[in-house]
Amino acid sequence: MATAKTARAKNLNKAEAGETLDDQTVGFSEPTREEIERRAYELYLAGGEVHGYDQDDWLQAEREIKEAQS
Repeated sequence: MATAKTARAKNLNKAEAGETLDDQTVGFSEPTREEIERRAYELYLAGGEVHGYDQDDWLQAEREIKEAQS
């Protein structure tokens, strides 16, 4: 399995050659529903289990996971 650094280098070579980049090669896969769900629930618990912020928790969880993957 290639490291992120190696994958980025390969993608850079592809870009220089005018080839199409592969999102999975550089680790830009979308987070799974389960990952987001788990993190959103953690945020809900950390926020004092206050109802009405489920969408905010979901979006924050999605952002955090995407940032962690990059």
